[in-house]
Amino acid sequence: MIASICIFRGVDRTFDYLIPESLHDTLTVGDHVYVPFGKQKLQGLIVAIHDHSEFKNLKAIISKSDHLPTLQSELIDWIHWFAKTYRTTLYKAYQSIIGKRTFRETGLERNHTITPSPLKLNQEQQQAFDHVCNINGFSKHLIHGITGSGKTEIYLRLAEAVLKQGKQVIICCPEISLTPQFREQFSERFHDHIVVIHSGLTAKQRDEGWSALYSKRANLVIGPRSAIFAPVHDLGLVIIDEEHDSSYKQENHPRYYTHDLAEWRCKHQQCPLVLGSATPSVTTFLTYQKATRENNSNTTYTHLPKRATGSLLPNIQCIDMTHNASFDQLLSKPLLEAIQGSLDRKEKVMLLLNRRGYSPYVICQSCKTIHSCEHCNMSYTYHRDKTFRCHRCDITIPFSHTCLKCKKPHLAFGGMAIQKIETELQQHFAKASIIRLDKDSAKTAKQIEKHLTTFKKSGDILVGTQLIAKGHHIEDVTLVGILAIDTQLNIPDFSSTERTFQLITQVAGRAGRGKKKGHVIIQTHQPEHYAIQCATQHDFDNFIDQEASFRSDLLYPPFCELTNIILSCTNEIQLKKYASSCKSVIAKFPFLDHVQILGPSPAPIEKIRNHFRWRILIKHFKTDEDAVRKLLDTLPKPSHELRLITDFTPVQLL
Repeated sequence: MIASICIFRGVDRTFDYLIPESLHDTLTVGDHVYVPFGKQKLQGLIVAIHDHSEFKNLKAIISKSDHLPTLQSELIDWIHWFAKTYRTTLYKAYQSIIGKRTFRETGLERNHTITPSPLKLNQEQQQAFDHVCNINGFSKHLIHGITGSGKTEIYLRLAEAVLKQGKQVIICCPEISLTPQFREQFSERFHDHIVVIHSGLTAKQRDEGWSALYSKRANLVIGPRSAIFAPVHDLGLVIIDEEHDSSYKQENHPRYYTHDLAEWRCKHQQCPLVLGSATPSVTTFLTYQKATRENNSNTTYTHLPKRATGSLLPNIQCIDMTHNASFDQLLSKPLLEAIQGSLDRKEKVMLLLNRRGYSPYVICQSCKTIHSCEHCNMSYTYHRDKTFRCHRCDITIPFSHTCLKCKKPHLAFGGMAIQKIETELQQHFAKASIIRLDKDSAKTAKQIEKHLTTFKKSGDILVGTQLIAKGHHIEDVTLVGILAIDTQLNIPDFSSTERTFQLITQVAGRAGRGKKKGHVIIQTHQPEHYAIQCATQHDFDNFIDQEASFRSDLLYPPFCELTNIILSCTNEIQLKKYASSCKSVIAKFPFLDHVQILGPSPAPIEKIRNHFRWRILIKHFKTDEDAVRKLLDTLPKPSHELRLITDFTPVQLL
């Protein structure tokens, strides 16, 4: 008997080995083994077993690796699909899906009881629940519910129905910071059915969670995008909450999209995939709308237009900072007055500014040089701990008043960032409890949870980055302020308008979730922009219409597929030569007339960590996917100094 083995090294094929007679009855597909590889003894995974091999003089497997479990057939199939889809090696696919795991049996007793819900679903919630339960086999469902509409209760009911069938559930949330909230809500109903898996845990904790799911001692996993890799082999449901969030896209190689992985697993296990959001992505919304119009039998869309508690959506007020503030004023008079009013009424305030640090740029007043990171060409951000930081490559250098170019001590700090806002709030509201939440003040999930708990119990004002925008239910928050939203709006990317609308809508939804009416104030220099206008009026449909028109005219998703080819190298001249050779190959490739190819040209972000970046963007239809992959196979092979990265479903093009 012959075993085809994925060697745990970066090689691009499998290798055949003889199965010794002593292991004939013990080895099967999915087993981990040790094999001789050159002069080394390496670990590998059996991905197939055959009677014959085209190769001669095969070496024999040394032994079975007993500390790792046998992978079920679904995971083996998934590893093959992943490697082919994302043009990577089987071992890289294995690393992404399985990772470094040690099987751990804790032996602890687990409470597998299910506590019934004390709540009754309203009509829209019941409709969403029935849509999912009434279709057998694989199905896709979009639950489009405004903030506070009770999407989580639908998730709980669906999970309960699946767990009672003896099946397992995967629930993905966009941020590690949201896992404590989900864990608390689901643990009240499902107790020890639940495990949480994310990168903020220790290796031992992740191994214990992985092992509990693999052995079915736990049947529901909660986590960010990595939760989709959970080793559940009796999958009954996948839920992706806040499905619009860009964090579901892996921005390092291999650049997978959680939605695509979830759909593959659900098809393989013949179970439902549920997407939920108050602001579905344009692509998701239009795709599901089209499917329902065409009466696609396995796709449903449900709209939840009201908050489950009966509370109303907040009023949103736009402040034009062009006319309502002096040059150096960070907080407008209407916002300051609103904050004071909320504090007088013993209500809580949340302020969003999605920019870390104190000042986003440092300029010399003598020679006008902006201090930038030499590795990225990005302006340094001044932080209050007296450091200059590059937020692109994370390099930190000590603070200095001396200009790096002209050597004169005339540096000035410009722009608005979250630490500067915190300082100004302290000056205006000295007696208030002000809490800052960003990746500098809270680096781990536990620290984020601690900050949020402190705010809920005793805080008055929470100022934060986008960490505060999603999922948090704090009834005492009645005022939300949104600052410098123009920064997001002006990012040179096709999705920047969509992300602006989503960010405003999401953070505005934190206001007025209790008995008191909420109020939102947006400070902007572009109050007439349709993203801000539609968000102010809670008009999702109008926003979709205008955004769809823009994307249709310029051919962006969902009106086409995108394949983004990123070329990078530390040597700019070498990169340009390679890009030119790629251009020559592309020009001769027999694409159909409707396929558009932009580039090669410098990427919007031209340099990261000393690597210059160029890109080739291909706009095509789904039917052209095979042709695009053939083109990729014909491109010149890059040298070791060059990188060629392919992104088949980019959510941004920076």
